[in-house]
Amino acid sequence: MTESIKFIISGRTFAKSGNAMRCVFFCLSFVIISLPLVGCSTGTVVTMPKIPGLYDDKSALVHELQEVTGDAPSAMKRADQLLQQGSKDEALYYYVRALEFDDKNMEALNKIGEIHAGQGHYGPAEIAYQLALKLEPKNAATLQGLGLLQLKTDRKAEARQSLAAAIALDPGLWRAGNGLGLIADKMGDYLHARQYYESALKAKPNMPMLMNNLGYSKYLSGDWQGALRLFNEVSILDAKYNPAWLNQGLLYARLGNDAAALQAFTHVLDEADAYNNLGYIYMMNNNPPAAYECFQKAISLSPTYHRLANENLKRLSASEYQLTK
Repeated sequence: MTESIKFIISGRTFAKSGNAMRCVFFCLSFVIISLPLVGCSTGTVVTMPKIPGLYDDKSALVHELQEVTGDAPSAMKRADQLLQQGSKDEALYYYVRALEFDDKNMEALNKIGEIHAGQGHYGPAEIAYQLALKLEPKNAATLQGLGLLQLKTDRKAEARQSLAAAIALDPGLWRAGNGLGLIADKMGDYLHARQYYESALKAKPNMPMLMNNLGYSKYLSGDWQGALRLFNEVSILDAKYNPAWLNQGLLYARLGNDAAALQAFTHVLDEADAYNNLGYIYMMNNNPPAAYECFQKAISLSPTYHRLANENLKRLSASEYQLTK
């Protein structure tokens, strides 16, 4: 199954271009924030981050700061508190403030990079990581963050170099190991991909994402039974981890067990979507009659217009398959 599909998926599943789906995004101006003055004075004092490229007022909430931070430790403390509360935009402001007090603050730079990367602001994230690496070229956490960013922006060669350097410095960085596994899978190097995932699992045992990715790698290498065992283990370990159910369904379908495939799919999808998925697998396996029946079933089961099934049915017909009933 080598091309993009119009079916409902989540996480790392089989149906995406290149045999994989990866379980895995700036306007740079400054925000002006009014600060209440401390002491007996009246009025306000305006402060704003002065370091170019690290603070994005389009993603921040303009708010009155409840606490004036006068040095790097107090700014870091406030930032950490806000980040723990889930207030990432406000936390970002304080991390940048901490960096202004101490321009060699590696922790602040890494946090700035992490927040921006998590929000899909890859430009400022990379600026932060590169600034950090100028200070400490062999900082494992920074290399991991930069490598994962490079992987997300499809710069696989750079990502592999950064992530490998991070792992060499700290073998326990499981995110770096997972990233190297993804790159190896894309290159068809399934042996090394498994080694990376297994190493990451030693650092992070029983993590569903890592187990799912290892199972996917086994699938790519032709070890379907080994892959199925891992997907089943993940589903038992965490029944809410949807990618494992979807991968189970896809693999059961490839093994010819349609009943088991539909049962796995319906843990995540409604019945109409489950039949649409099954139909797509039949279509990719050059079984147009079975695909046709599944798409029709999906359309009939859906209480409203099922866009994906109708599009897949049109695609099937446009391919001039000889349908038989």
